Amino acid sequence: MTNEQPALKKQLTAHRFARCTLPLLVALTALPAFADNNHAYVANENDNTVSVIDLATNAVTATVPVGNAPLSLAVSPNGGRVYVANANDNTVSVIDAASNTVTGTITVGNTPGAIVVSPNGADAYVANANAATVSVIDTASGTVIATVPVGTIPLSITASPNGAHVYVGNVVDNTVSVIDTGTNTVSATVPVGNSPFGVAAGPFGARVYVANLGDNDVSVIDTSTNTVGATVATGNSPAAIATGVLGARVYVANNTDNTVSVINTLNNSVVATTPVGSAPGAVAVSRDSGRVYVANTSSNSVSVISPLTQKVIATINVGNQPIAVATQPEW
Repeated sequence: MTNEQPALKKQLTAHRFARCTLPLLVALTALPAFADNNHAYVANENDNTVSVIDLATNAVTATVPVGNAPLSLAVSPNGGRVYVANANDNTVSVIDAASNTVTGTITVGNTPGAIVVSPNGADAYVANANAATVSVIDTASGTVIATVPVGTIPLSITASPNGAHVYVGNVVDNTVSVIDTGTNTVSATVPVGNSPFGVAAGPFGARVYVANLGDNDVSVIDTSTNTVGATVATGNSPAAIATGVLGARVYVANNTDNTVSVINTLNNSVVATTPVGSAPGAVAVSRDSGRVYVANTSSNSVSVISPLTQKVIATINVGNQPIAVATQPEW
């Protein structure tokens, strides 16, 4: 661990870790109605709110009260709902994106710290850090239909584009649990680097990228073998990760460097390093513009990065302690 990483313990680890001591080929009729949701959503941990950003204007257009200590959020594939994991309430708030109001609250496991919605929108998967489980929510009924044991302190989660698997980063175990969504059981456990704080699936499903906070690098998992095929050095304390449009780039938020590493996925090399705000702890990509949105935990802001220049083109003030950011997924 570098000398800079104790600062992260006051930023991300204090906010996440210390609190924690069907396939795509489905019938079209099974898919929810599609709506273009041109917004980003930011979970403000200390405010217990979600800021709604209009991506066309880079302005906050609404602030939605949610549960206690929201640590993660995910937008449904059809853009109609936003699911917010509230760590101190052991709940998920369901926001109606059209009205920006909470329309439901779902009880899950102990200390939910990460969430993803399946590509067909039928299920939401919630990593419960203190329970070492993943709650599977049926989004139609708003009920938990399964609980899957995973590794110790799961704090990140992503889904494969075909919906067949969910990948969970276990911080203490230094592993990624692979959940078979057909059976809701763990089908593989992949050793990765030290303290995997972020996971992101490539858009074609062949790779999963894991941000290893303790090793200052990214593990690249080959999903056909569930083994690490490459390791890419990044900045200090990589705490979050997201894939760009069509998977040509991967963006890594380096918490104690105040930078974002941009990885070229063709050769697994860092092609740019972009300065952002203070203690970046989350990152998301707009599927329409390719712009990158980075939540800066200590500066209460979101940096907007151009995918063409890899430079910050706007800074948006949000709530207190923005710890997560999400946009409508690419699938």
